[in-house]
Amino acid sequence: MDLTNILGALTGNDAVGTIAEKFNLDSKQVSSVITNALPSIMGAMQQNASTEGGAAALAKALGDHAGNAGNIISNLKGADLTDGSKILGHIFGGNLTNVLGGISQKTGVASNAVSNILASIAPSILALLGKQNGNSGAAGLAGLLGGLLGGGQQSGGLGSILGAAMKDKDGDGKPDILGGLGSLFGK
Repeated sequence: MDLTNILGALTGNDAVGTIAEKFNLDSKQVSSVITNALPSIMGAMQQNASTEGGAAALAKALGDHAGNAGNIISNLKGADLTDGSKILGHIFGGNLTNVLGGISQKTGVASNAVSNILASIAPSILALLGKQNGNSGAAGLAGLLGGLLGGGQQSGGLGSILGAAMKDKDGDGKPDILGGLGSLFGK
């Protein structure tokens, strides 16, 4: 599985239609939000997994959600938005509002709708990654995320989008996710 497979699972007609119907949105809007958000989500997860504590917390979350990877459509229909919002809060931390605003600006979809869409897909992302990570735990996360991001780069250009979002413009050794997103959004 690579980033393109995850994107495909979340942007297939049935998945997009389910989310669009749930929030009374156009399918093209939903697809645009997911496509624009996934590289940022994966990049932020990779950044979180770069510390021992972050990797352990992410591995636990993946393990908790792994059993739900079987039926993405069912997951999306019954998505717990509170759980999804918590997941996004853990992934993006204090940058969540800015990330949602940036995706909103890029896609033309209202920020609250972007938030609902991402909260709907967040548990499914963890389920798909948890299934892929298996019993590897925190030790396998770096390889999993690196492989997914590298795979996305080779098959669809998502890795290159992520690369732009993950630049270290201020030289502090940490990706400037928001600065990178700003460059993606024409800022």
